[in-house]
Amino acid sequence: YARTLGQEYLGMTGKFHTMWGEFGGFKHPNALRYETALSIAFGAKCSIGDQLHPSGKADIATYNLIGAAYSQIEQKEAWCEDVTPVVDIGVLSTEATAEFVNNRHSKEGIADEGAVRILLEGKYLFNLIDTKEDFYKYKLIILPDSVVLKDELKKRLDQYIADGGKILASGKSGLNYENTAFAFDFKADYVGLNEFSPDFCKMTESLKNNAGATYVMYSQGHIIENKGAEVLAYRENPYFNRDILHFCSHQHTPSTMQTAGCAIVKTENTAYIGWEIFSEYAKMGSLHLKEIVCSVIDKLLTCNKTLITNLPAQGIVTLMEQSKESRLVNHLLYASPVKRGDGIEIIEDIIPVHNVKIELILDKKPSRV
Repeated sequence: YARTLGQEYLGMTGKFHTMWGEFGGFKHPNALRYETALSIAFGAKCSIGDQLHPSGKADIATYNLIGAAYSQIEQKEAWCEDVTPVVDIGVLSTEATAEFVNNRHSKEGIADEGAVRILLEGKYLFNLIDTKEDFYKYKLIILPDSVVLKDELKKRLDQYIADGGKILASGKSGLNYENTAFAFDFKADYVGLNEFSPDFCKMTESLKNNAGATYVMYSQGHIIENKGAEVLAYRENPYFNRDILHFCSHQHTPSTMQTAGCAIVKTENTAYIGWEIFSEYAKMGSLHLKEIVCSVIDKLLTCNKTLITNLPAQGIVTLMEQSKESRLVNHLLYASPVKRGDGIEIIEDIIPVHNVKIELILDKKPSRV
């Protein structure tokens, strides 16, 4: 989000193994190499936090560690100054659109986090944006789970769609202010909340290659009725909600295997997913949730993606434009955090990743690569 504001900004990490204020704790040098590289890949400056000993003497081990990271940054600085991101997708932040009650957010959703994770892992070029952003910078706007559509925002998005822009909404996003009907023409009617939880998703052949499997959905389901849209997935309900009088298995009741209406629909410029799928991904991380969202995005963008790569899921990819040098800079990073101890993740190994393919679709042929 910071990089959309037209200001210099700082990516900050620390040298500590646990958290700020730890004396005698150190990260592996590869962790700082990765974290500082991550900052510059997104157009940020770098800062590595330390805490001075009460004696006033700087710790040499700390500055050897920091120096190892900054020596790598020094080699790359020329490609990282005065850059702007090249993006296809804007994620309209739920925090930017949430209502306030007594100076506090009335919603405590984590949909933004789930959306960011899916788009990073799916290797999409995107920004997290607020309501002041120019929507026309983006080929697709995502409204994750609980974006409140006030009048001015609704008008701007209506005009954006009318001018050829595309939107993807999920859950309560895409509904009118009263949450009683769709605010956009998804070629479907909004019915209400599903009384069954969890319920299930069955994808069609057009959404995914292994259609036919039934996938559990733990987030709140939203019932819709098709009025001419392309159906990408159907809903299935369980036999009953598990409660004190109704029991099945250790966790929840299985699907009846009977279709309970459409759940994901698409038109030429819009798509709607009838679950709060981004929040669910932030909590559960289920692979099928990511595959659903990525499949819907790809159907909306069609062949209009700027970058395509086979970099593995934990990899990070960005594309930055450096106008003064008349060049594009493509960053690719790969390191995999490992859980060590209770709630502590570390990066120790940076393993080379081979045979990574990149396709860039540009408006002119590059003179050299």
